[in-house]
Order: sequence, then structure tokens, then C-alpha cells
Amino acid sequence: MAYQCPRCGGLVQRGSSTTAGVAGGAAGALLYGAFGPLNCNHCGKIAKSEFPPDVQRKLTLGSIGMVLIAAGLIAVVITLLVVFQK
Repeated sequence: MAYQCPRCGGLVQRGSSTTAGVAGGAAGALLYGAFGPLNCNHCGKIAKSEFPPDVQRKLTLGSIGMVLIAAGLIAVVITLLVVFQK
């Protein structure tokens, strides 16, 4: 989900990392997106504190959702490993 930059009004997106995706798979990419920087195409990195309070709440809820999805993926993988190990 893209947010509006508080500085220039452009689009701000959550950061992404190929390294995190390779090292941790989908869960790693989700966790990096949840805790990584917010980037504007024009202004660069934007601190969460620069956003209005309502956008900060949306960012926090989005991060919580991404962490829960990552935890669910990890749980599914562990469950599958245990089931198919037998």
C-alpha cells in the first residue's frame, strides 16, 4: 500500500530488500517490510513520525498485520516439516 509523502505529496512505499527475501523467504520479506524504512521516490527515507497521526495508525496496523502473516507462514512451514518428517 502506498502512502502520501508528508513533504512533497508523492508516493511513499514500505522498503523492500532482495537480501531479506532470499535469506528469510516470504517471511523475511514481510518482516523487512514491516520494520524497514519508508521511502519516497523524491525525498528518500521518511520517518514514521513525520506522518499525521491517522496515517501512523495505519502504518502500525499494517506492520502488525505483516508480522502476523509472517508468523503464520513460519508456523505452516514448521507444521509441514513436522508432519512430513514422520
